[in-house]
Amino acid sequence: MLRAVFAFFFLPFVLALVLNSCSKGDQGPAGPAGPTGATGAQGPTGSANVVYSQWFTPPSYIKDTIFGVYGFIYNKATTDITQAVLDSGMVLTYGKLDGYTTAIWPSSQVGQLPITVTYQEGATTYVDTWQAFATLGNLTIQFQDDLDLYGSISNAHQFRYIIIPGGKKSTVASVKSGIYYSNGRQLDANAVNGVIRNYQHMSYAQVCQRLGIDE
Repeated sequence: MLRAVFAFFFLPFVLALVLNSCSKGDQGPAGPAGPTGATGAQGPTGSANVVYSQWFTPPSYIKDTIFGVYGFIYNKATTDITQAVLDSGMVLTYGKLDGYTTAIWPSSQVGQLPITVTYQEGATTYVDTWQAFATLGNLTIQFQDDLDLYGSISNAHQFRYIIIPGGKKSTVASVKSGIYYSNGRQLDANAVNGVIRNYQHMSYAQVCQRLGIDE
C-alpha cells in the first residue's frame, strides 16, 4: 500500500521535471528570406468586348424594291458582326441624318434606328423610314419613303453601330464575367444590363456614357 501511494505522488513529480527540462528555449535569429516567386503570366482579356464603329458616311446607295415598295440600301461590311453576336448579342445602330435640312433634322441630333422622319413640302407630306439590319459580316442601312418619290439619297447621312455581346441573354453574372472596355477594364454589370434592358428608351448620349464610349 505504501509503495502504491509513493508511486502516485512520485509520478507527477517526474512528469513536471521532464516537461520543465523540455521547455522552449530562446528564439534563434530569423533565417534568410526565400527566393521571390515568379510572376505569373497575365491572363487574357475578356473574350467578349463591347465593340463600336466610327461614324461612317455611305458614299452611295443601291436602289432596291422590297414587297413592291422601292427603297435604297447601303451594305456596310464588318467582321464585328459574328454569328455569336447574331445568336445572343445586340447591335445598336445610330444615325446623324444630316442629308435633311436642319429644320427637319438638327445637325447635332442623333437617333437610334429605326427612325421615322415626317415632314411636309408644300401640300405633300413625306414619311421617311430608316432601318438597320444585321447579318453575318454585314450591316444594311435601308431607306424607304411612303410615296416612292425619291430618285436618289443624299450622301451626307452618317451612321454608327454599337455591339453588346451576349446582350439579349445576359444576366448580371454573365455580363460581369465577360464584357470589357477596349482597354481591358471590366465593364460595370449594372451599367451594361441597364443598357440592355432600357436602350430603346435611352438617348444616344446616355448609352455612350453607360458603356464608356466616346460620342
